Amino acid sequence: MRHFTRPLAFFPAFFLASFLTLFIASTPCVADSNLEFNSGTKGWQTVLDGVMGGLSTGKIAAGENGTLRFTGELSLENNGGFSQIRTAVTGDDFEGATGLRLRVKGDGRTYQCDIRSSRMRLMAGGYQRNFATKAGEWIEVEIPFDQCVANSFGQRVRNAPALDAASIESVGITLADKKEGPFAIEVDWIRPMSGASNAQAIQASTNSLAAVATKANLTTLLALVKAAEIEFPKDAKLTIFAPTNEAFAKLPAEQVAFLTSAKGKSTLQAILKHHVVAQTLESSVVLERRRLKALSGQSLDVDPAMLSVDGARLVSTDVAFDGGLVHVIDSVMLPELRTIEELVAADERFATLRAAIAAAGLGAQLGAQNPGPWTVLAPSNAAFAAIPADALKALLADRPALTAVLAAHVLPTAIRRDEMLAQGSARTLLGDGVVKFALESGAITVDGARIEIADIEAANGVVHVIDRVLPARSAATATASASSASSTSPERARQAAAIFDLAIERGVPRFNAGDEASCAALYELAIASVVLLAEDAISASAKADLRKALEQGANHDDAAERAWIYRRAMDRALEVMLASDA
Repeated sequence: MRHFTRPLAFFPAFFLASFLTLFIASTPCVADSNLEFNSGTKGWQTVLDGVMGGLSTGKIAAGENGTLRFTGELSLENNGGFSQIRTAVTGDDFEGATGLRLRVKGDGRTYQCDIRSSRMRLMAGGYQRNFATKAGEWIEVEIPFDQCVANSFGQRVRNAPALDAASIESVGITLADKKEGPFAIEVDWIRPMSGASNAQAIQASTNSLAAVATKANLTTLLALVKAAEIEFPKDAKLTIFAPTNEAFAKLPAEQVAFLTSAKGKSTLQAILKHHVVAQTLESSVVLERRRLKALSGQSLDVDPAMLSVDGARLVSTDVAFDGGLVHVIDSVMLPELRTIEELVAADERFATLRAAIAAAGLGAQLGAQNPGPWTVLAPSNAAFAAIPADALKALLADRPALTAVLAAHVLPTAIRRDEMLAQGSARTLLGDGVVKFALESGAITVDGARIEIADIEAANGVVHVIDRVLPARSAATATASASSASSTSPERARQAAAIFDLAIERGVPRFNAGDEASCAALYELAIASVVLLAEDAISASAKADLRKALEQGANHDDAAERAWIYRRAMDRALEVMLASDA
């Protein structure tokens, strides 16, 4: 991804990029191929039409469930029109295979599988085959080698040799469908269509979960899985933390009797799901994480020093089965089975909040009837005590006003503390307000309220204790606030625009010369300077957008990505300034 001030006009961008990827594929020093993404997206890279002045973007990110996400925006400007990801491989990875099979979730657009071979190193091209995607649906795509067409400079190569699996040097996915706009495709895995003989090729295990459980003396777990009638998706990739028979034996007999009864089936299902993570994670990867998200929807805390997950010690690790990996643990991990309503009712720290919820009639909204998930920003008793007694009494008596206040504390999604800064903001329950997350004096705040206790798990969401009551925010007050803050001084606005113009003028050459960090630092300084100008320099909404960009940029280690976050924020601010000046 590159910044440009003027287009270059030689070969079309796609042809030069193909030449560059040919060079990359033929470079002898390559990283180990990664075609299943259980350990991230190492070895994959983007190749964009920016090499010849195109403006398309592309970004690689690791998905939550051990996938690769390829997103961006296709632009046809300046001879552009393609965005590509690619990784170098060796022929041993596919020796004996007849093709590739991909599991992907796309956006309905048509992508291209692009394979490079040592038998035909073209100036710009390779063996290619298109495949269509279904928007939002996981599908498996087959790419038979004998149906891949050798192309160079967009033209079919006559008398090209057949694609030999042992000669493959790189594998890629390209979007070049000549349709401008955003795109997104997620890749679960790329595998040989027939059994690859080399050990480097990632292959499915031949062991069923039942066979593994029997061999590892996990028969109680197996019996409970059958009793709960839990069925995992056929192609799911899972990590199962499996308690030993001895671990289940520690549970009280009456509890086991309840769990194996018809009445206790839903509880048993919740407990078993709390032992499953929807991605395959080797033990080394598990111990690098602070927490994992189980299928129960709740977090599992990881303690690498104690070699434990949610308090259960790892006894044996990395046992493979058809659907992923099993790690054996020495105790049963119990999720929180109470709802948010039940938690608030049982905790004296929320006595005033409990009374407020009852007065507003919101208990059912947070109870067992509604699985959520919800996030509740729960003011402590001390937070309510800070409100004058008469005002608090009047509020509790005014049900509409009380409902509006409480709605400002409920978010219709589960957001945990370590997700807040990255998300930046969230809409409240009634949809007429937004709370903003920030880092102030080393603590995370929500609209200025400090989070005192975070991540109290519940069966239908998560609770965070905050130190003050948030005010209700109606659509009317939001409109009035935006209106009062929208007037800007033309002179101040011109000063702000001049700062951005100068930063872009100086930053673009640095970015294009490969000094992305210097460019990002320059953009960051420009945005910080404008934010510090007088209140009438830019509108309140534009200032909020710039501040959000600073927060987002600070959370990215990749300098190029930081530069683009800052650049897009400046471009949006300049559009607002130009519109108001007109």
